[in-house]
Amino acid sequence: MTISKITRRSLLAAGLSVPVVLAAPGLLRAKTYATKPVRLFVGTAAAGSNDLVARLIAPGLEAALGQPVVVENRPGGATTMAVGLVAQAEPDGHTLLVSSAAALSTYVTSVKKPPSLLDDLDHVTMICDGAFIYAVHKDVPAANTAEFVALMKERPGSVRYGATGTGGGIHLSGTLFQQQTGTSMVVIQYANAGMRLNELIANQTQLGIAGAAVLEAQIRAGALRPLFVAGGSRLQLMPDVPTSLEDGLTGLEGISNWFGLHGPKGLSPEVSVTLNTALASVLTEQRVQDGLAAAGFAVDQKGADALVSRMRMDAELTRKIADSAGIRVE
Repeated sequence: MTISKITRRSLLAAGLSVPVVLAAPGLLRAKTYATKPVRLFVGTAAAGSNDLVARLIAPGLEAALGQPVVVENRPGGATTMAVGLVAQAEPDGHTLLVSSAAALSTYVTSVKKPPSLLDDLDHVTMICDGAFIYAVHKDVPAANTAEFVALMKERPGSVRYGATGTGGGIHLSGTLFQQQTGTSMVVIQYANAGMRLNELIANQTQLGIAGAAVLEAQIRAGALRPLFVAGGSRLQLMPDVPTSLEDGLTGLEGISNWFGLHGPKGLSPEVSVTLNTALASVLTEQRVQDGLAAAGFAVDQKGADALVSRMRMDAELTRKIADSAGIRVE
C-alpha cells in the first residue's frame, strides 16, 4: 500500500484550512495561571474592614481564575506580618495580599523596619477606598463636632479613643484631629477591630475612628453618635452626617481607609494583567458593589501606578504627622 505524503499544497487543494491546523497547538497550550489554589493573605483578624474586602472579592476571583481562592488571616505587627509572608512567597501569583493603608503607615513610623508594603512587594491595583467616620459613645454629652471639641477643652485628657497599631491610620487620624483642634486625647491600642469596638460600646473609650463597616450597625442602633465623615464628600449610608471639611477640619481627608492587591516581587506581566482583568469583572458584580457600599467603600481600581502614587503620598503625610507628634514604633 502506498502512503501519500501530506503537503501544504495537497491540504489547500483539498479545501482544508491550514490556519486551523496551525492554530491547534495554541489551542492546546497548557494554562500557566492559575494552576493551583490562590492564598489571599489579610493582615488583620476577622471582622475588620480588611477582612471584609478580601472575603467580598474572593468568590469572584475564584470563578475568574478557575482555582480556589482562600482568605488567610495573619494578624500581627499592625498588619505587617502578612506583608512579610507574601514577600517571601514564590512570585507566581498564587500568594497575594489584600493590604490596607495601615501596613504602610506602620512601616513609616517603625524604628526597626518591618517588611515594607511599598518596597518589598509588587503592586497590582487599588481595590477600593473609604473615609473614616468619627463617632462618640451615646453617653458623651456632645451632639456635634463643635460641642465635642468644647468638651475636650473643658476636660483635657478625659476622652480616650481606640486604635489598632501605633502609627497606623487611626492613630494618625486621631493625632491630626488633636493638632487641628488644639485638644488632647488618650489613645488605647487594641489587637483587632472587634476588641476596639467592644470597648467603645462599653464606654471604655469614648471616641471611635473607623470605617463604616465597623461602626455603621452601632450607629443605627443608637449606641454611637456620628460626628463627621473624615473626607471630602458625605456617605450615601449617612447623608445627614457632615464631612470634616464642612466642620472646618482640613487634612483629615488625606488619611483614608484604602485597600490594595499585591504579590511578591517578580510577578509576571501576564499574572498582573490576569488579576486586574479578573478583579475588574469581580468589582462589577452587584453582590460586591452592595457589600462595599454597605461598608462605606467606593471601587477605586486604577492599576499599579496609581496605587504606588497613593502609597508614596500617604508615606509623606504619615512622616509629617508622626514627626510633629513624636510617634515612633519601637
